[in-house]
Amino acid sequence: MDTVSVVIPAYNHEKFIGDAIESLFNQTYPHIDIIVVDDGSTDGTQNILNRYRNRITAIRQSNSGVCAARNAGIRLARGRYICFLDSDDLFLPDKIERQLEVFHKNPKIGLVHTGANVMSKAMDGWNLWYTYTPPVFHSRDEQIKALLEANYIVCSTVMVRRDLFSLAGLFDTRYRHYGEDYDMWLRLLAWSDFSSIPEVMLHYRWHGGNQSRSADQKAISNIRQEAAARLVPATG
Repeated sequence: MDTVSVVIPAYNHEKFIGDAIESLFNQTYPHIDIIVVDDGSTDGTQNILNRYRNRITAIRQSNSGVCAARNAGIRLARGRYICFLDSDDLFLPDKIERQLEVFHKNPKIGLVHTGANVMSKAMDGWNLWYTYTPPVFHSRDEQIKALLEANYIVCSTVMVRRDLFSLAGLFDTRYRHYGEDYDMWLRLLAWSDFSSIPEVMLHYRWHGGNQSRSADQKAISNIRQEAAARLVPATG
């Protein structure tokens, strides 16, 4: 059976990283390769990771940003498919199994993403803020047009065929503070079609410790211009 690698970049999330890892242990699909990249945390993140050292691959690097952390994880990945999980988010139990079903039904698909519940931190736990459902497209042209207009893909919902990174490249460290995922999806779309599961497969947890990443319109404009040059000719 196919191995799925899950890459978790972590920075000062000792309160959340254990829950993220546990959500992978609770998956209905058993063949998972868990890779955590500690991006120079200064809190107790390493202490939490040490509890799981026999069940995960954990490495530490100097603080270099989420792009560099994800890239380090991709290089270590052994699976045919790669998922990304932010260290404060949670996979629902059947996420990986359901996404693999989509890939197996259509091997030409390169990326599968899903819906998500956006959860807000409250005094007594977590409250549902809103539910995000991804759009459904009926042609490649629709996919390209929509993604050039807006990033409709939640990073922690994504599963990608690993071989596509050898074609599209890794995350661009120019976009350390904003837009790195958007740039990646547009580059991957140049090589393969995407699919989605319009159901909630992730809890995206919003809290006071989320890294602030205000929209950088210059970065977004640059990403779209570069992507349009690759994608528009492909629509023929």
